[in-house]
Amino acid sequence: MKNEIPWNLIISKLQQDITADDNRQLMEWLSDSANKEVFDELEQVWQKVRTRASGYVPDTNYYWSELSKRMQKTNRHPEADTTTIKAPRMRFLGATYFRRYAAVACIVFAVMLSASFYIGIAIGKPQQSEQVYSNLGGKSKALLPDGTEVWLHANSSLAYGTDFQSDYRQVNVVGEAYFDVTHDADKPFIVQTDGMRVIVHGTKFNVEAFPESENTLVSLLEGSVSLEAGLEKRMLQPGETATYNKNSRKIQIEKSDVRFLTSWASDALVLNKKTLGEVCQFLSKWYNVKINLAPDLSDKYSYTFTLRTESLEEVLRIISRINPIEYRFENENVLTISPKEYSIK
Repeated sequence: MKNEIPWNLIISKLQQDITADDNRQLMEWLSDSANKEVFDELEQVWQKVRTRASGYVPDTNYYWSELSKRMQKTNRHPEADTTTIKAPRMRFLGATYFRRYAAVACIVFAVMLSASFYIGIAIGKPQQSEQVYSNLGGKSKALLPDGTEVWLHANSSLAYGTDFQSDYRQVNVVGEAYFDVTHDADKPFIVQTDGMRVIVHGTKFNVEAFPESENTLVSLLEGSVSLEAGLEKRMLQPGETATYNKNSRKIQIEKSDVRFLTSWASDALVLNKKTLGEVCQFLSKWYNVKINLAPDLSDKYSYTFTLRTESLEEVLRIISRINPIEYRFENENVLTISPKEYSIK
């Protein structure tokens, strides 16, 4: 059971309806720190669900039954991925596996933060005014009613009303999201951020709109989009990034490496003969972490590897074995990489 998420036990625990034997099994699973991290994350989201949904009275047994079924479908082992960094082949399975599925579960739970409860909507139960997808950590994928695919980065959320697909398709984004929009010439797709709207018909683009940042970024991979901010309207072409400044309320457009900016939403990240400086740029985007790299290491060494579900710790461990570097985590989102110092005895 160490490598599986025991959804039934977790659900029973959160419902406070768990038998002594089941609780013993769950405690055994929680003895692993990575598993404990997953459970704590789910428990936090569940507490928020209870708080936000206090005024709504659904058929809880029915919803829990449906939620359990969907979790069971989600709980499958991914194929073991192999990542090579000019070193012997190694298999990666560990904390990231759990975080990956925790993120999926968090979406299922956090969608319920709206009073409508997503499960009820999907199967014909009464609905309210707004649906919300939220992602607490890592990245997670959501499928909208029109077939549009959305990747949500860490600490990001997407919301849309029950009138979605009426005359147009509008969503509200906080944080970072990558869109692969289903084409519908009759119903424009609109992404609303703080102060700016992105209007499309069918395209692939990235929106970065964190509340604490004074800038909102829109990077276009395919198709074309129009941007509206106040009285200003601009068109964005593939390979361009628009920067909207919330203070000046102005939009600036320039060519950029949009494939890098959208790389975090890929199923796999392939790096070929990249310097450590370039690798750190991609790792920062992929894992949503700030990396402080010693300047004299930026252009040193060369790496070729593929990332899928590996944890940042696993990647750094291999890199440090290949070349003389050392790393340390300052806090949850800050990583420092420096030359390795050898002591002379």
